[in-house]
Amino acid sequence: MVKTILIFTKDFAGEKLLKYIKELKLSPFIATTSKSHLSKKHTGNIFLYKNDFQIFEVSPENYEHSSNMLPNVDMILCVDWKKDYFAGSSINCPVYYMQPSLLPKYRGYGAVSEQFLRGVVISGITIYEYNGIIDGGDILYQEEIKIEDYFNAGDFIEKASKKTAEFIKKIYLGTIFQKKQQNNAAAFYLPKIRKSSKVLDFNASAVSVYNFIRAYSYPFSMASFYYKGVEYKVSSASIESWSGIEGKPGEVILQNDYGLVVACGSGSILIKEVAINGNIMKAHMINAFDGDIFV
Repeated sequence: MVKTILIFTKDFAGEKLLKYIKELKLSPFIATTSKSHLSKKHTGNIFLYKNDFQIFEVSPENYEHSSNMLPNVDMILCVDWKKDYFAGSSINCPVYYMQPSLLPKYRGYGAVSEQFLRGVVISGITIYEYNGIIDGGDILYQEEIKIEDYFNAGDFIEKASKKTAEFIKKIYLGTIFQKKQQNNAAAFYLPKIRKSSKVLDFNASAVSVYNFIRAYSYPFSMASFYYKGVEYKVSSASIESWSGIEGKPGEVILQNDYGLVVACGSGSILIKEVAINGNIMKAHMINAFDGDIFV
């Protein structure tokens, strides 16, 4: 029976995970990136829970750099953690990773965004055993999550963190899971996301534009467009109309108290809030007018 667990985690997913672990009154050890490696781009703070858990600050590079300071445990679980962190290391207990998808689909680092881009409705979490192949180990546990139409990336990640906390509780209660091999014939890896890939293309349908915005929403760096040479990041939006030609793609067709309605290749999108230089404001404060074009 597993009595001691060490969780490697960080950022938004890690903060939400600790929130739910605390609610369940569990007490694993926590390892996270040292404070010296935190920066503004990080979207969560593990150290908010420093009074609730024993937290170890570790090297973000590999396990060997920090192994001598960590406790001996029965199990290691990684959530939003470097996937080759344990490569070449000697470990005295099983190591598992949580992937925010139903493996073998959506292997790699961009699983959350990619599923939103593709309009996936039924996703979930997979807990798999690390075997040196990225996201390729035997599956220990899976749980489905429905991606609702109103979900943004943060909503899905929080659901995944809650499901992971519930899995950890099952482990502490002594639940036995049977591992199963992945179907490698159905597996595929995701390409690395680059900044240029986060620019909105209003030539796409309103549904595609909306999914794109959701895919890169907080805690990610958000989808963007340009107006008069200034980059704006979309922090909140909704579909205004599902189909029909309402104007040129990117054209502002209506300005109201809710935001700016922008024509897409088919249908239109309501942009409610945008961020510029890290500050969020209502979209109608851009001072764009009917007929102006966003690119």
